[in-house]
Amino acid sequence: MNTGHYRRIDDRINVLRKIISPFQDQLNEMRKINKEEDFLYWDSVYADDMEHIVGTVFIVLQNYINSSIHDLYPKLKQIHEKYSIDEKIDNSNISRIELIIAIANFYKHRDSPSELRKNTIKPFDNLNIPTKVIYGLGNEDFFHKTGSDSPVYQGFNFLSEYWDFNELINIVTKWRENLWIQEELK
Repeated sequence: MNTGHYRRIDDRINVLRKIISPFQDQLNEMRKINKEEDFLYWDSVYADDMEHIVGTVFIVLQNYINSSIHDLYPKLKQIHEKYSIDEKIDNSNISRIELIIAIANFYKHRDSPSELRKNTIKPFDNLNIPTKVIYGLGNEDFFHKTGSDSPVYQGFNFLSEYWDFNELINIVTKWRENLWIQEELK
């Protein structure tokens, strides 16, 4: 692979940073308010609303990941095969990229009454993060977890101790460059 390939230049990263920056500002502000209130209202008021901000960022990151794969492999149909090319989360066989994709998919489909897809659930199961609340007999009646117990937050904790979206940006950009490096080594 030629290192001078025009698609290797990451034209998306500056846009990604500009999109995510205001979300980080909102998250920081919400954390500040909650800290001042000793997190008294986090569960009952703020967590559900903030999940929209955090979930949206994961969707933006998912788009970046998938577009990055397309840059290098424009005809690849099984893009999920490239998600595992990253560092594994401690004590698991799940990569950080797999978890980012799972969080994005969970957030997009959390209000759906149907079961989530196997590839979305696998990272959460592997990390012991419950995704649904059962309220009926026989595990048939359930809703997907939201609010402070949401897999969105639980997964975010595995990726960034201080809930810093810039850490996520670093993860995806490092992963993107590693894709190109691995292709060169073939």
